[in-house]
Amino acid sequence: MTDTEQWWEDVPLENWQTTLEEPGWFVVAEAAIHPEIRDLAEQMPEFETRLYWGDMGDIHASISPYIMPLQSWAWLEELVATQPHWGIAIQLDPSFHSLPLSRQSDLVMRYFRAWTLVETPTQEQFLLRLSDWDVLGVLWQASDAVYQQHIQGPLRQIAYWEPGQPEAKVLRFQEPILEETTLPLPTPLTEAQYQVLSIWASRQIYRQYQDHLQAHHSETQNWEQAQFDQYIHQHVTQANQFGFQQPNDVVRYLSLTVVFGEQFTTQPWAEQILKSPDYQGTQSRMDRLFERGLDELDKESEPS
Repeated sequence: MTDTEQWWEDVPLENWQTTLEEPGWFVVAEAAIHPEIRDLAEQMPEFETRLYWGDMGDIHASISPYIMPLQSWAWLEELVATQPHWGIAIQLDPSFHSLPLSRQSDLVMRYFRAWTLVETPTQEQFLLRLSDWDVLGVLWQASDAVYQQHIQGPLRQIAYWEPGQPEAKVLRFQEPILEETTLPLPTPLTEAQYQVLSIWASRQIYRQYQDHLQAHHSETQNWEQAQFDQYIHQHVTQANQFGFQQPNDVVRYLSLTVVFGEQFTTQPWAEQILKSPDYQGTQSRMDRLFERGLDELDKESEPS
């Protein structure tokens, strides 16, 4: 995001640390980013801390965000906010500060669960990581005033501090506040929200693909950005058409196109594997394709 799109307030770290002494503060921390978050949350058995619920929560406990009362600045700095994209800190509106801490925790949990399982305009459901500051910003800017009020919910402010930075980023809300969203569940996204979130997500994964290719294939380091964007879009589309949807499979497909050329899929060794079942034993088609590609490279490097 550019400076002209700034939607938050930069607050000097010392000032923000002072506000953390007020009541109503919680963290929503990402176990997927920092695995020790799960252990930290389990040290608070008096609270329900895991954001993902039911079977989904049991299966994906290791990557679920966890909600915990914010203990202190030292606790946040040393145990929670230890790396970028660790999560966010939120403060409930003062009207809820008189509630027992367990009630406050329940209120925060209900709010975030309402924004975790969302529905696209085509009625497909997916998990939204509102605990990611960047995702929050994309959603906030794509929302009208009414929807922004639902995003605000029972909160007074949402904040993000990145380790080592002299300022915290803070989104402050004004009244009125909503104790709970009145939107139907799963929370429906508008067409504008879904479109902007989809574009943002694609850009993030495309940049990861670009970083990988530049790190592992030196011939791509001098490509112009427009060339890179076109190349990745074209070959991600091809990979998807061959049934490769997961990022780990797609990035290997991209590597193969760089090493063997864009038409490598027409080579007999590749054609044979691409027509084979998705799995043979424990190996996926991409596992076999990539392994065979390495074998072909070895053959090419052997002295004649």
